[in-house]
Amino acid sequence: MYRRQFLKYLSGSGLGLLLPPQSILAQQASPDRFWISVNAGGGWDPTYFIDPKGNRPRLDGRGPVNNYAVNAIRAAGNIRFPGSYPEGIEPPDANSSGHFANFFPKHASRLLVINGIDTQTNNHDSGSRYVWSGKIESGYPSFAALAAATSAPSQPLSYISNGGYDNTASLVAPARIGGGEVFKQLAFPNASRPGEGPEDRREYFAPSIYAEIEQARRARMQRLKTRATLPLKKSQLDELIMSRVGDNNLNRLVSLLPDRVSSGLEGQAEVATAAFASGVAVSANMHMGGFDTHGNHDQNHSRRLTELLEGIDHLWSQVELNNLQDKVTIIVGSDFGRTPFYNDNNGKDHWNVTSIMAMGAGVRGNRVIGATNDHVEALKINPQSLQLDPNGITLTPEHVHLALRRMAGVPASLNSQFGISGAELNLFS
Repeated sequence: MYRRQFLKYLSGSGLGLLLPPQSILAQQASPDRFWISVNAGGGWDPTYFIDPKGNRPRLDGRGPVNNYAVNAIRAAGNIRFPGSYPEGIEPPDANSSGHFANFFPKHASRLLVINGIDTQTNNHDSGSRYVWSGKIESGYPSFAALAAATSAPSQPLSYISNGGYDNTASLVAPARIGGGEVFKQLAFPNASRPGEGPEDRREYFAPSIYAEIEQARRARMQRLKTRATLPLKKSQLDELIMSRVGDNNLNRLVSLLPDRVSSGLEGQAEVATAAFASGVAVSANMHMGGFDTHGNHDQNHSRRLTELLEGIDHLWSQVELNNLQDKVTIIVGSDFGRTPFYNDNNGKDHWNVTSIMAMGAGVRGNRVIGATNDHVEALKINPQSLQLDPNGITLTPEHVHLALRRMAGVPASLNSQFGISGAELNLFS
């Protein structure tokens, strides 16, 4: 398999590989740190799982925050979560990896929860930008893009995105991939039926003829480069030649994918970890929508959260399968939170206070930082001790991103170009 076919396939399939202006010829050491952002699109409800409140009556008479019992709240280490679903809601399979009673005891030791993050908005676009870039204004790159630009700025596939906020500010090329089966087809560029077994696969050309065609193409490209006199044209030809050179990493990526790539978050996890393990990518966006539950909140939110946690559990299993547990950092978040009361449609509307989860390399687990009161208003913390302090500061996405940038080693030049303000807190380690 050759990178030429890979780039051509992505472009022809509308998968949106957008090459950045910088040369892709720079040679780099193999990256040893990888980053995954898991976006729960639509605005999740932290009180439903990692900032549980239960059905204690509100002081303002607007009803309970949740419809599950306060005495159903359990703990796995320092991580608190509801041990049961709201009354009248059919719980998911008790054996599901996304069931609260299974997920949190399994992952609590590696899980960091940060509660009481004030996004200062209830607008989807603004909230998504702020949570994933650290700035509420337009134009700032996502953290995933900054991480890719820090460690692998010239790799065409350094940043894989499945949706969500993935603005790159032209720092890297976002490869927007619609499904894992793309890579399966790349393994056999000379086949008309690449997904079939070897006995059924139909080749366009005999292998010997196909090899001669590739050799002729490479020779032609080299002649074009030799004849070029203008520096810009030479540079552009260098990039084109690089994109047409065989790349064993792409072969290895395909070999690391399962025989049948899963759907949804599970498939996104399989592709991202295979891309990391093969040295093709260093950063990825995973995305799952459906959290904008203005109606029938309990039923809809319980289903989506269970699927989200199933996806994260599968992601971690893929991280371990590829022996990347000391190299991959996972951040899970959403646009904002949801109201601490129900509307007339048994739904919940937009709320500015939210939470994030983190796990993996560089993250000290079994911890909860920050909190909210019974009305889900953010409580202040001491910037040094990170303990609750009425004289402290209110957490914002800027604090989270300052800590992430430090952990990822984002250089001063990028921090200056895309500056964010706020106190630098030691949130993760």
